[in-house]
Amino acid sequence: MSKQTAHQKIALVTGANKGIGRAAAEQLAELGLTVLIGARDRRRGEETAAALRAAGGDAHAVVLDVTDPITVLTSDPDGPFAALLPSAAYNPSKSALSALTVQYANELRKDGFLVNAAAPGYVDTDSDNHTGHLTPAQGAAVLVRLATLDADGPTAGFFSEDGPLPW
Repeated sequence: MSKQTAHQKIALVTGANKGIGRAAAEQLAELGLTVLIGARDRRRGEETAAALRAAGGDAHAVVLDVTDPITVLTSDPDGPFAALLPSAAYNPSKSALSALTVQYANELRKDGFLVNAAAPGYVDTDSDNHTGHLTPAQGAAVLVRLATLDADGPTAGFFSEDGPLPW
């Protein structure tokens, strides 16, 4: 008699209470992943998690502000991201972010993690005063595709919805 162990995939989505983050969280929940709704505002995070649960998803709010080292460091000090999260609190330039993506990809490959960067395109969000031509759901598509890659998928890359981009 063989014993099978089921592994539930979990996705932590930062900025998941609105825009591209929320769209990504919704799509990941629809695919059956447990989604941790990372939000700076507890109430907004809880509201988003409740909406995803009402739609049949498994979602839980997590207070997380990637620009605040205190919430980053205390979010889960013993969790799998403990060594990585403090870097998220820095304000990296695009070139530094590219280097960080490759560094994390090389470091975490041996543990089975894939690390990639994504360009969601010109998405209609608060940050561009809603002038983008893509919906948040369209922008989130590349994030969801990268988040659900098989273990043999690419790592240390930069991708748009159309495929790999040059660094």
